[in-house]
Amino acid sequence: KLKYCLQLDQKYLLRFKFNMAFGGSTSSNTLPHTHNQTLTNDGGDLSETLTDMNGIALYSLITDNATAVAANTANIATNTAAIAAIGGIDTGGVIIWTTGTIPAGWAFYSNVLPIQNVSEQTVNNSWVAFDNQVGGDRTMVGQQFNAGQELIGKSPSQFSWTMYKSGAPTGTVYARITNSSGTVRETSTTTLDPSTLGSSSTGTSIVFPFTGNTTLAAGDMITIEWNDYVPAGGEVRVNIDATTAGTNTVLRQSIGGTLSDLAGKIGTYAVEWNFKYIIKT
Repeated sequence: KLKYCLQLDQKYLLRFKFNMAFGGSTSSNTLPHTHNQTLTNDGGDLSETLTDMNGIALYSLITDNATAVAANTANIATNTAAIAAIGGIDTGGVIIWTTGTIPAGWAFYSNVLPIQNVSEQTVNNSWVAFDNQVGGDRTMVGQQFNAGQELIGKSPSQFSWTMYKSGAPTGTVYARITNSSGTVRETSTTTLDPSTLGSSSTGTSIVFPFTGNTTLAAGDMITIEWNDYVPAGGEVRVNIDATTAGTNTVLRQSIGGTLSDLAGKIGTYAVEWNFKYIIKT
């Protein structure tokens, strides 16, 4: 609105006063150009989308990522603390290592310090046989290791089962690392001819080597498998402790291709794993 006009020295000095409010306001007062839709008469939020002259959307400029920012902030704090802790270790310090990128200034070692772990059995008082059962042949016996069991995160380099034979079994016995559904993750580097087993019911400890490169996850099993059961040929029997269920572990079997638990029992096994670690250089 034109406020007034004064004539001075044949020149005109024009002075204007405008009422301005951006963002579509109808207010007579001048407001900050904030586009804050929570303020009265301040207009709506700016568009979150970049458009061309025809209003065609080109790119989203703003995304509400408060949740992601909060999660990343927490991760940054945690990782910063972890990195600081690693960096603060003196030369020669050792950290047990399972997987991931080796930090700068550290050297990785594996299969240098094998550690022996014996199962939780208290007595070797029973046997489970590869034989015919209701529903089909028993073809697999395995120890499953669940969350909290000390072997989780370890990489077995060998596993031993105590076994003996009855009669004259034929075929091939395998030791494997599988997931909880029985899918094979690794097969032992050696197999067993069951005819070479002793027939004494005291049994013989048979060692099956592994590469030491398969890290056990919760639910994984270490199994003995024999798919060549012939009723007239003989049996293979695996020693177990039928008096304890162990801790965070369960003895399992496969009958006719169906997995089930041998509740309240544990295999009499021993396992050796690769001790993986990094050293500050």
